[in-house]
Amino acid sequence: MNKKMMVVLGSGVGLSLGAALLAGEALAGPQEDLAAIDAVRAMEAASINEGDSAVLAKIYAADAESVPPGEPAVQGVDALAAWLDAMIADYEVNLEYTASDVKLLGDWAVEQYAGSVVMTPRAGGDVVAEAVRGVHVYQRDADGNWKIAHDIWNYYVPGAEE
Repeated sequence: MNKKMMVVLGSGVGLSLGAALLAGEALAGPQEDLAAIDAVRAMEAASINEGDSAVLAKIYAADAESVPPGEPAVQGVDALAAWLDAMIADYEVNLEYTASDVKLLGDWAVEQYAGSVVMTPRAGGDVVAEAVRGVHVYQRDADGNWKIAHDIWNYYVPGAEE
């Protein structure tokens, strides 16, 4: 990547993130931060699996943006809770994360993850089972808690990219 393209990334977090990712550096951070991020991810899966959208306010930033596959972006934790409520009204969901790679960048963290989701229609019908992968961007809030600020994911066929 040339210097002109680096400038396009912007300043602050964007430039730090871009430089770290382009350099291929694995930025390991304090184990406490990584453990806290692991706990947030586990709480997210549990809230989805248990159909408890109230938990989302504890793990997502108030102005979080989520981009589900094939759908418009969902803006804000209240809209995200409504989105989850609508999904769990139609499906029993089992989300399991199977891989995670977290890079810490000060008060920000970027995670590339993989997992599986099984959605069983409550009204009957075919079960939907998908492999998922995506990116969480976390931000440490004023109280020192890690929250998901951005989440984007998609479905894929394992091994298809090989």
